[in-house]
Amino acid sequence: MVTPHLHKQLARGIAGILNERRHGDRVIERMLRPLPLHAPQRALVAETVYGVVRHLRRLFWALGKQEAFDLEHIGACIRAWWVLHEVPLPPTLRRGIPPRQQLLARWEHPPSRAVRYSIPDWLDQYGAAQCAERWEAILASLNKPPQLVLRTNTLQTSRSELVRLLENSGIAATAHPFAPEAILLERYANVFALEPFHAGMFEMQDAASQAMAHILDPAPGMRVVDACAGSGGKTLHLAALMQNKGKIIALDIAAWKLTELRRRAARAGVSIIETRPITSTKTIKRLDGTAERLLLDLPCSGSGVWRRNPDGKWHLGPEDLPRLQTQQRDIVQRYLSMLAPGGRVLLCTCSIFPDEGERHLEWLVQRCPQMRMLAHGRFDPAEHSTDGFFWALLLRE
Repeated sequence: MVTPHLHKQLARGIAGILNERRHGDRVIERMLRPLPLHAPQRALVAETVYGVVRHLRRLFWALGKQEAFDLEHIGACIRAWWVLHEVPLPPTLRRGIPPRQQLLARWEHPPSRAVRYSIPDWLDQYGAAQCAERWEAILASLNKPPQLVLRTNTLQTSRSELVRLLENSGIAATAHPFAPEAILLERYANVFALEPFHAGMFEMQDAASQAMAHILDPAPGMRVVDACAGSGGKTLHLAALMQNKGKIIALDIAAWKLTELRRRAARAGVSIIETRPITSTKTIKRLDGTAERLLLDLPCSGSGVWRRNPDGKWHLGPEDLPRLQTQQRDIVQRYLSMLAPGGRVLLCTCSIFPDEGERHLEWLVQRCPQMRMLAHGRFDPAEHSTDGFFWALLLRE
């Protein structure tokens, strides 16, 4: 199953993630494309890419090697990962890697918290300043593989019926307590090959992300604006809660993401979404005072989703965080004009850092006196076993 060719492919893919800021999921998707749906290598590819990227510094430490992101060093980390997980290797790939017990002896005694959880030193210092005594527990949670959670598309089926269909396919699934459409899978399964997926019965979406649409609480017939829609996970959930009645305007600066949203909407049987790329300030001005509900899922560090996107911690630099915080406040200040009097806005970020959450509220109260806070909160990865999310619900008076 493991070949030198696969090893080279993986090393190139991981090097692209680390050196060119490529997204891990797209690297994996490209590698899986030529493989048959049930090929045993599929799981190995995904587990290796995410495992090595998630534990990169600790692997370098276990090997006793200098941290370097060239193909030779990354290739050694891949082989060490396989040895640690007892993946059978041909002699050509086993050569030069210490015995498993020797690797484990160093693996179990990393020299610092940053190496233990494989994050850059500067990011460890920033996180400790932001999260104080919670930081280590949050890091430990974010360094685990994510739970696999589906969102039932209630326009097509019920949660109980979807659980039954999954179990009939040999996939153990249970209802998740954090959202009424959420289903927790007990182990990895290639759910995207299933007929219920192609029939639009579900999407993969973390339970904390699903909770956002319920907090905004749209009703059938409303006019809703999702102003940072991306490829539309929350947009589609809003449409289902509205029973596909009313209007959702989905905005984003990336037109290609809206193309993906339209494709997903067609599969889900959703017809109330209108996509509009943000091409100038006029896109926002045309919607002034029209939204009964407004979702601002702000661009952020993505620190709350490192479990499913461990590449994110390598794509951040110290200069990115203040830039993102300025961008977040700029979006809030300009986009709130779309909210009608009496309307509600949900601000959210998939971040664990107060600079991208609670501290925005202090600024918002001072700058926008017409906005009244209704509620705010957090999903803590260590406490809730979900992605990390900050949210705040406000009313325009």
